[in-house]
Amino acid sequence: MRTRGLRITELQELFSQWPNGKVDWLVANRETVIYASPDAERKLGIGLEQQVTKHPFVRKALMSRRSLVEEFQTWQDDQLMSTTVVAVPMEIEDAEDGSVLLYGVNNTPSVWKTEEITTLIKEINRQTSSVAALQIFVRECVKLFGCQIAAIWVARSEKYYLLAKSTENPQDERYFNEFRVSDVMREGGENNPALNWNVQTQEFFSKPVDGPVSDFDLPGLKHLLSFPLRHLGEELGILELFTHDALPYDGSTMLWLNQLGPLVASLVYEHEMRAVASEREKDLNLLLWGTEILVQIQTEAELLEEAGEMAMVLNLEAGFFFMRQADNWHVQAPFGRLKQNDNGWEKWVFDQIQLDPENYTGHKQTDVYDLSPSRSRLKAGFPWRKLLIQPVETNSGIIGELWLLDFVDTKLGSRKEVFAAFARSLGVALETIRQRRKLEQMATTDSLTGILNRQGFSQRLRAEMASTKRRGSNFLLLLLDLDEFKILNDTQGHPIGDRALCVISSNIQAFIRENDILARSGGDELCLVLVDMRKGPEATRVINRLKERMGLEEFKLGVSIGVAEFPTEADNYEGLYHLADERLYMGKHSGKNKVVFD
Repeated sequence: MRTRGLRITELQELFSQWPNGKVDWLVANRETVIYASPDAERKLGIGLEQQVTKHPFVRKALMSRRSLVEEFQTWQDDQLMSTTVVAVPMEIEDAEDGSVLLYGVNNTPSVWKTEEITTLIKEINRQTSSVAALQIFVRECVKLFGCQIAAIWVARSEKYYLLAKSTENPQDERYFNEFRVSDVMREGGENNPALNWNVQTQEFFSKPVDGPVSDFDLPGLKHLLSFPLRHLGEELGILELFTHDALPYDGSTMLWLNQLGPLVASLVYEHEMRAVASEREKDLNLLLWGTEILVQIQTEAELLEEAGEMAMVLNLEAGFFFMRQADNWHVQAPFGRLKQNDNGWEKWVFDQIQLDPENYTGHKQTDVYDLSPSRSRLKAGFPWRKLLIQPVETNSGIIGELWLLDFVDTKLGSRKEVFAAFARSLGVALETIRQRRKLEQMATTDSLTGILNRQGFSQRLRAEMASTKRRGSNFLLLLLDLDEFKILNDTQGHPIGDRALCVISSNIQAFIRENDILARSGGDELCLVLVDMRKGPEATRVINRLKERMGLEEFKLGVSIGVAEFPTEADNYEGLYHLADERLYMGKHSGKNKVVFD
């Protein structure tokens, strides 16, 4: 055969006359394949316009400038065939100088490791544990592919975790302490067909695999093949084969890996799904346990603190509650890394999602945000990469939100269901507290005026008696009865009487101090405690100003008041109340609209 000055048309005529049947062939220059016969890609492993650097055999022929012969295995018509592939460096007039001719001949059925592969598949299928099956696979990879180490790493949120490993020599176990998949990804760069590392975004991105990875630098190991494991289009992990041999793996290795890859990927998928289900079951059990605790808590502040502790049990790094109060939103109960951190994280988080707290309307659904990976956030002590905002609802609607901050590897997005269940538990507990508080308020509050009723006043008065004794102080109990109130009801109707009670109660409430106690004990009778006050001129002036501020003239009413001092005149509830009541009726029966102190 001539090897210089040939044209592609001459090569076509030459190969068409091949005595032993059809020959598939191609021509490549130093960069790409410029011509390929119809079945060349299937038989030779490279096709038209593909880069020759991706094919180890072609690359080797171009660099060596000598003829090479190698055996390749490919599937043809559901049968594994062995092909003798020949590479001849030559000058072709239709191509640039330095081109190479590649052709394959002598197709024969191949039995390369078929029995071993079949036995391996049967053994894998007998396993009840996906981890055990993967361990068997990597163990057999060492035998089948002539490598020294085989291992499978599973990908979880941009990080890789070792799932199964096997070594020819137990001493090689040390490499698992030194080797990191991410290290190879960074070193591989564009030469890595399996995975690349993006320095700007600090993330991996995938590429199709069509050959082994370039050499890496670990003492004693010369070559690494990275094979991505994909299931239903999703990349789950990577199979790594290490060898002491500097030469790349042959075509039969890639052929069998392409056949076994879906089986191995399905086992990895099964393992990950079991792990997710186990983690979800654990989370839900924790939530069930936590819900029982949350519904027993008495106040909202205590509830949010306890909920933050629960979030820590769910392995969350940091978070807080953003709760609606009237028309405003407020950060409450930060937990995790935020609990002892007050160096501006609140503003940083709001800036990340461009939130204006003064004009915030809340989230209607669960949202996950990717936070800025800038160096400045790390210097400022903000290592978080993900933010999840989960609304918290009660029967009255959305009352707040749970904000969760975490690193990328905890998969906030994949745990949305768990956090939604957590928020529902929190909402139930909040609703319980509010309903309990409402019932308590109804039991101790007068429904007409909104001030304490007799029962509520009794509780508050007894508590104030104990507090006054501790302080060594005094207070005055005033019983007020509205004069001519019955006439008002009879002449103008009960709605006007009800309005008079509301207006007068409101006026008294506006006049007294925060610690003073006002109640409606029934009908037109009111009770008032003026704390830290004795009988005397000052008390007389205060009570007279009170009468002026009550708004009695609007309804043409007067007021009779009986006054008793605690503890000098009585040191118990019954005695004190009875004494003030006696003085009240003394005033009413002696001309009304009087204040009786003695």
